[in-house]
Amino acid sequence: MKLYSSQKYWKTIFGKVRLFLIVSFLFSAHQLSAKTDPLRAKAEWTILVYAQAKNNLSNFAYKNFNDMAVIGSGTNLNILVQWYQPDQQGVWRYKVEKGKLILDVCLPMNTDGNKAHDLVDSMRWAATKYPAEKYFLILWNHGIGIVDPLWGNQKPWSTTNKFAIDPSILKDNPKICINGITCDDPSEEILVDPSRLDEHETTTFAQLHRGILFNEQSKTYMNNQVLTSALSEIKTSVLNNQKINILGMDACLMAMLEVGYQARNYVDYMVASQEVELAYGWNYLTFLQSFAAGRVSPAQAAQSVVTSYQSLYKDKIQFYTQSAIDLSYVDKLKTNLDSVIQHLGVCQRLDKDSLVDVIKRARRNCLQFSATSYIDLHSFFIELNKSVEQFFNKKFSSNYAVTQLKNAVNTAVSSIEQSIIANASGTYLTRAKGLSIYFPMNHIDGSYQHTEFAKDSLWFNFLKEIIYQ
Repeated sequence: MKLYSSQKYWKTIFGKVRLFLIVSFLFSAHQLSAKTDPLRAKAEWTILVYAQAKNNLSNFAYKNFNDMAVIGSGTNLNILVQWYQPDQQGVWRYKVEKGKLILDVCLPMNTDGNKAHDLVDSMRWAATKYPAEKYFLILWNHGIGIVDPLWGNQKPWSTTNKFAIDPSILKDNPKICINGITCDDPSEEILVDPSRLDEHETTTFAQLHRGILFNEQSKTYMNNQVLTSALSEIKTSVLNNQKINILGMDACLMAMLEVGYQARNYVDYMVASQEVELAYGWNYLTFLQSFAAGRVSPAQAAQSVVTSYQSLYKDKIQFYTQSAIDLSYVDKLKTNLDSVIQHLGVCQRLDKDSLVDVIKRARRNCLQFSATSYIDLHSFFIELNKSVEQFFNKKFSSNYAVTQLKNAVNTAVSSIEQSIIANASGTYLTRAKGLSIYFPMNHIDGSYQHTEFAKDSLWFNFLKEIIYQ
């Protein structure tokens, strides 16, 4: 059965939620400089959706905001939006009330929305004017992983890809189409046909690159270093050294160990997708209901995003993913990954060529995503143990170093499973367990060495030894 035959299919799925928001413009009483009302009681939650919509996702912002407005803010919940709109100058900030989106303030400044101070000032507005016990920051936009692109200089989609999908669906699903980075022309983009896809067949990229909050008008985005800087300042100068409770990325391909590592000191939980997301994104209507129903812990809130996402897509597509990650485990994950690499180093003294073949076999057999440089880390470890058992352990039966390697891999697998508090995946991606890592086959992008994870872990040197062997 072909799942995506035409635009009509998607319009049928999402047409029922195409309502128009009532936008009220209330300028005079809502200035950024306004101080917090001392009599205002703290809400339990303030949710800030930082929506960079100066791109081909702009129409889907209306759909998502409409869903938010069905629930609306209440005594214990503030739903806020900072919205960068196509062909609109300034910074537009709204409070989402039941049935309407109310303009809180429009700041007449010319900014692309992708500098650290843009995100920090947005969170300062939210925390100062709408204080709460807990904070949930959602970055709404494109996302393409962990390495940083040069805009207009990349063509990652392979023209030789044998899997194709009806181009008409791109109009309703532009989430992974970024002009000048993923394609030159959205109408020419080549996608995978999920009706012909199995777990061993994925879209081929020549090279896929990273960023989040892409502004296609200014040709800018927020890179790794800027995002980390913004999160750090939010924690120290906005939240009085308290971590953001949840960082959500309503974007493609962001559930990566490297992304979690750079956020771990500033965020408790991260919610993101290992695979591409469809343009409609998160199921805001359903997951916000859990906040309206009563008190919700950060873990429960993060889990509700995942379960609601699954409820929206499970009967519609087969290649979705979404996971909630407890970032308190990330340092342990890095340590366990380093331990695996160290034990591999010991084992290579037994037979280096055979061990490299074992690693490359595990890499080929593990689950990789539409961005083929990104693999599921859990799947890689499982395949590594299989490969060691089948092609290395037989040669060095009962060798202590090999036994220690397998034990280290099992420990790393357990730490991944502990860190993932919720995970959902479609039937084509059942091996996706919630956390990806960068593992290209032929070339390491030059920007990767500048990431915190590459600097602090043994992974970057491991990649160099395996890829350039």
